[in-house]
Amino acid sequence: MDGKGEVDMTKKEMLGQMEELKSTCVDICTNLWNNPETGGNEQKSADMIRELLHHEGFVIVNEEHLPHAFYAEYGSGKPVIAVLGEYDALPGLSQKCQITKEPVTPGAAGHGCGHNLLGAGAVTGAIMIKRFLEQEGIPGTLRFYGCPEEELLSGKVKMAYYHMFDGCDMALSWHPMSANMIYDEGYLASASAKFYFKGKTSHAAFAPERGRSALDAVELMSVGTNYLREHVVDKARIHYTTDSGGFSPNIVPDKASAWYFTRAPHISDVKDILRRLTLVAKGAAMMTETEVDTRIEYGCCDMVSEKSFADLTWKNLQEVGTPTYTEEEIEFARQLQATVDPAIKDRDQRMYEAKEKALADGVVSRNAWEKAPLTASSDSGDVSQMMPMNLFTAVCWPVGVAPHTWQSCASAGSTIGQKGAFYAAKVIAATAYDLYTQPELRKEIQDEFDAQDREPYAPMYDGE
Repeated sequence: MDGKGEVDMTKKEMLGQMEELKSTCVDICTNLWNNPETGGNEQKSADMIRELLHHEGFVIVNEEHLPHAFYAEYGSGKPVIAVLGEYDALPGLSQKCQITKEPVTPGAAGHGCGHNLLGAGAVTGAIMIKRFLEQEGIPGTLRFYGCPEEELLSGKVKMAYYHMFDGCDMALSWHPMSANMIYDEGYLASASAKFYFKGKTSHAAFAPERGRSALDAVELMSVGTNYLREHVVDKARIHYTTDSGGFSPNIVPDKASAWYFTRAPHISDVKDILRRLTLVAKGAAMMTETEVDTRIEYGCCDMVSEKSFADLTWKNLQEVGTPTYTEEEIEFARQLQATVDPAIKDRDQRMYEAKEKALADGVVSRNAWEKAPLTASSDSGDVSQMMPMNLFTAVCWPVGVAPHTWQSCASAGSTIGQKGAFYAAKVIAATAYDLYTQPELRKEIQDEFDAQDREPYAPMYDGE
């Protein structure tokens, strides 16, 4: 940077330098994929990334309450820009990198949501941004956030509770998917609640009148919830699992529980559904003369809309240039694609503007998110409540393949997934380049964020 504040390195030159980091990105992708760790257990994953960033010159900041969460910081002063990274795997989704379903280890975890790629792309992008700031002497701070427990929808909520995001001005985020596209908004708000019923045991045939079945209460709660589903806001979802405690059928069970997830467009909707679910649980307890202990554990917010940030990111999705694929990669994708429902494949090809393609190799049109909305949830929504945040996706598995499947896990371990991660790293670096060098862009994004009418943010978590 010269004395007039002009940047010597062009964005194109910076992206050219990034080629030196391609092998680093691939190594991180592979290391995380080969060593999957579920939410709350990401010790090796977090430590590997900590060590890499420490050697790169970042200062590592840990949080004693969250052993697998950290941020790595470089620079000083404003702006403070965050890059969000994740690395947790999914239980039971172990899968070899091949076109047939076969676990590496039966029953073990696997990266079926591509967080090995998400973490690798975010780390690689952060390293390049750091090198750019260092070479140019640009004022400002960069933070890479190592975020655990995203699949539990709790990691960033807990990090916010412990003030780990304090001082940040804006955040960059991405996710593996079937298309290269941008989102103005996305992610449903969600919350987790557990209902523990307590009754009285008895012999189910000899003295059934003496028993008070906790399992009956769980089942009655399920019936009540089914009726509740008819009377909640559009796009709301209520999911649950149960645990009868392992009693044999001839014992009236005195313990049983139900675990519910609720999703809705806004966190206020989620909280109201939880209130009504709690009433359903109390009603079930009254009908069965049991007791119920309700524990609302945590919740994550919906993503705040950011049109100007999305515009900037979409521009960089195009400028960076999408990956090209070998015939072998296309054939691998085609054979994986053949394992999904043809109707779903055809729908997704239309939705992602990839007619008759196994891989959506271009950038999807600017407003494609409106016909392909994100109806999942993520704790990244909480970050977007605190500061402007972008969200884009990159091709990491074939069109028609969904996350949380063996097919996505297989592709996440392939060169297709690795190319998607490196492409995402370049988009992150290119977008950060614009943010650090053009304060007017930052102001436009911040002004849009500040102008929105939102409830004050508070993490839906009460600590350990």
